[in-house]
Amino acid sequence: MAGSGHDSVTGLDDRTVGRIDLILFDADYRDARAAVEDSWRVAVLASDARTLADHERARAAAVRAVNERRDPVAARVRPSTALHRAMLGVAFVLGILAVALVATGRSSSVSLQDGMLPAGLCASVSVSLLWWLEPRRANGSLWGSRAPAVIHLIFGMLWLLAAAYVLIFRWDEVDLDRALAQTTGLTLLACSGVGALILWFHALRADRSGRQTGLARLTGDLVDQGDALEVYEALDRWWSAVGPEAMHRDAARVRKVRTEVLARLRLAMLITEREERAASWAPEPARWTERRR
Repeated sequence: MAGSGHDSVTGLDDRTVGRIDLILFDADYRDARAAVEDSWRVAVLASDARTLADHERARAAAVRAVNERRDPVAARVRPSTALHRAMLGVAFVLGILAVALVATGRSSSVSLQDGMLPAGLCASVSVSLLWWLEPRRANGSLWGSRAPAVIHLIFGMLWLLAAAYVLIFRWDEVDLDRALAQTTGLTLLACSGVGALILWFHALRADRSGRQTGLARLTGDLVDQGDALEVYEALDRWWSAVGPEAMHRDAARVRKVRTEVLARLRLAMLITEREERAASWAPEPARWTERRR
C-alpha cells in the first residue's frame, strides 16, 4: 500500500501507525466509498492493540462455532497472537543463523567441525516452527500477505545450497574419525531444506486461494461459505458493544487515529483529497457493524 512507510501526519506513535498500515495493507477495498466507510472501524482497531486482538478472537470464535455445528470434527480455527509472530521472527533468525554458521571461509572463527551440528539444529528448529505456524500463515492471521509462501522457498534453497557448499568445498575440514556430529548436522540441514520446499508447495495453495486478505479472510476458515452470514452477525454483535465503548472511553484518540487513516488512504490514492476532507467531517457511525464491502 502506498501509504505505508510515510511519516505520521498526526504525530501518532509508531506502533499505532504500524497497526494502521498492517490493517490497510490487506484491506482490498473495492472503491473509495468502501475505504471511507471502513475508516471508523480501522481507527478503533488500530487505536488499541488489545482491541485488534479481540476482534481476531471474536472472528475465530464465530467461525469455530459455526463449523462445529456443521461438522463436529472440522479442523480447528487457528488465530494468531503476539507469541506466534514472535516465533516467526525466531524461525527467521534461526534459519539465517544456520546458513551463517557454515557459509563462511576456512579462516572463520567458527570451524566446520564446531559449526555443522548447530547449523543443522538451527535449520531443523526453524523449519519445524514454519510448519507449526503454517495454518496461521495460511489463513492470513499471522501477518496477512506480508508473510507469503515464498519465504519457505527461500529458506529451503538457502539450506540446500549451504549443505551442497559444505559437502563440495569444506568437507575436507572434517575429521573423519570424529564425523558423527558433522554428518548429523549436514543431514539435518539438507532434510530441513527439503522440508521447507515441501512446505512451500503446500503453502502455495493457500496463497492462491485469495482468503488471506480483505473480506475473504473473515470467513476463509468456514467449512461451508453458506454460513458466512452467521459469522457477520456475530461480528456485528461484537462491534455493537466495542465501537460505542471505544468512543466513550477515548473518542479524541479514535478521531485522531481516524484522521491518520484517512490521510494514509489518500497517500495510497484510494481516496482523493476532497473525499478525505468530506470524510473528516462525518460523525461517528450511529450503528456499528462488521465491514461488508
